Amino acid sequence: MTVRKGALVVLLGLALLLAACGGQMEAAIATGIAQTMQISQLETAAAGNSSSNSGGVQATQAPQSDEPALGAAWVSVSTDTHCRSGPSAAYQLITTITTGQQVEVLKTFPNSEYVVVQNPNSSGDCWLWLRYADTSDFSVYDLPTATQPPTPTATLTPTVTPTPTPLPSFGGTWTGRLYTNAINGYTDSITFVISGNSISGTSLWYGSTHTLVGTLSNNGQQANGTWTNTFGLSGNWVAFLLNNNQFNGNVSGQAFCGWRGGANLPSPCNSP
Repeated sequence: MTVRKGALVVLLGLALLLAACGGQMEAAIATGIAQTMQISQLETAAAGNSSSNSGGVQATQAPQSDEPALGAAWVSVSTDTHCRSGPSAAYQLITTITTGQQVEVLKTFPNSEYVVVQNPNSSGDCWLWLRYADTSDFSVYDLPTATQPPTPTATLTPTVTPTPTPLPSFGGTWTGRLYTNAINGYTDSITFVISGNSISGTSLWYGSTHTLVGTLSNNGQQANGTWTNTFGLSGNWVAFLLNNNQFNGNVSGQAFCGWRGGANLPSPCNSP
């Protein structure tokens, strides 16, 4: 600016001299003015170039970035999270999104804690639970709305009904002992026949055939009734099962026991 102002002052002075003088002076002054203006133009151009190189604002190329591309919605989780075929644990597990792994959000689901994301470990997509997500608001991205897949039908494991263990039964042949005292006893086989809740059996004691008839309890584990023998005697009897191969009982107050299937005589042989 200082040089240009100085040049204008010189030009003004030369103009006045030109008016006062004529001829040769006028030509010399015209030549000086032309040179001065040329110098001024060159300085102006030089100043402009200097300003554009040092003081002006230059357009720079945007730096490259490793961040996801603008316009896409991304999400990561703070802990490993399952990504499924639908928005609940009832759906099939597709993959697991690991901690800090960025995945692209493809669709949102209204009033839900799930979004549909690109499967980062394979092709296709999956539903990600947002419980551990770094964000859950994707409204600014104008993403499409996902349609919930049909809820999987639970496959029920067939219920296996265990075969009940049969209860011990009086039915069949036993070795029976009828005690007359604590030392002596009469041992003989006795066969009980069961018909519904009825029971009957015969055995040889005291040289006489004893016939027993009676009734079973509802669970079949106890029997009681009456007995008669070939001597015309009669009385009551009762017995209860200890297991499938032993029973205890009494016949008219005398100890009565039975055993079979390799089992031993119940000890002690007690009446119920």
